[in-house]
Amino acid sequence: MNSGPEELPDDIYDRITELSKRGNDLLDRGDTKAAISIWRSALQLLPEPRRQWDAAVWLHASIGDAQGEDGDLNAALDSFRQAAGSGDGYANSFVQLGIGTCLYDLGRQQESTDPLLRAYVGEGEEIFEESEPKYLAYLRERKLLD
Repeated sequence: MNSGPEELPDDIYDRITELSKRGNDLLDRGDTKAAISIWRSALQLLPEPRRQWDAAVWLHASIGDAQGEDGDLNAALDSFRQAAGSGDGYANSFVQLGIGTCLYDLGRQQESTDPLLRAYVGEGEEIFEESEPKYLAYLRERKLLD
């Protein structure tokens, strides 16, 4: 979605990277709320329009992942959709997997088919390694995978 070679200024990029790592550390320790707060702070550092930056993709996706871990699937779905609408997020397999798993777990299996399949096409079975087997099984049951 970047309309040209424009990149984030180094100081902003460095600060966002630092905050992102801090958020990852908090998530690893199980403090999802603090991690989400850190990542939201990092999003605020992005120049407008924020959606143009690739950093918005991974920050929104990180937030969605943490929200999903917390069981807030509607918020997670919203965050993954924000990631998909930022930078090159629509083509990001992790983002598509997040959208697909949220939809599936919200009981919207039919709607989950396309994003789950996009994740598979983009990265293969490897992207599903940390996910529950039910998502790949669902695609196989629908005869979309071998």
